[in-house]
Amino acid sequence: MIKNLSKLFLALCLLTVGGGIVANAQIDSDITIEVSVPFPFVVDNTTLPAGKYEIRTIDDNTLSVLELRSVNGHTSVVFETDAAVTPDGQSATKTELVFDKVGGKDFLSQVWLAGSSSGSQLAKSRMEKKLEGRGGQRERHSLAAILRHPKR
Repeated sequence: MIKNLSKLFLALCLLTVGGGIVANAQIDSDITIEVSVPFPFVVDNTTLPAGKYEIRTIDDNTLSVLELRSVNGHTSVVFETDAAVTPDGQSATKTELVFDKVGGKDFLSQVWLAGSSSGSQLAKSRMEKKLEGRGGQRERHSLAAILRHPKR
């Protein structure tokens, strides 16, 4: 009986800690990520041109929904993300966007924040799945980004 209670307590502790990790996985609502992407790329099912972009949450209550907007304001896409955790559990050393290149097209895959062991993972788009189904090989690469905190 005591063994079962201690196992239950341990499980609850792990769930509590795990929940904290997931809660930190999304971008805080008061920061912006800036990145210059030198190639066309796909986010969700939208192809975007090369250019300078900002990423931020669209509201304080839903941190897993992000907006990627061109600095000139001409292009914008809103997309949903899932929590991602670094493979080794260590904090990311830099803020970066990770892209998967499949069939000659670059797909935004992940967003990582420097100093955090959690990030944001995008689901594969229909186009990406289709290219993979045709035997397209996946090549992963990343771009360094700038993390901007609001001026106080």
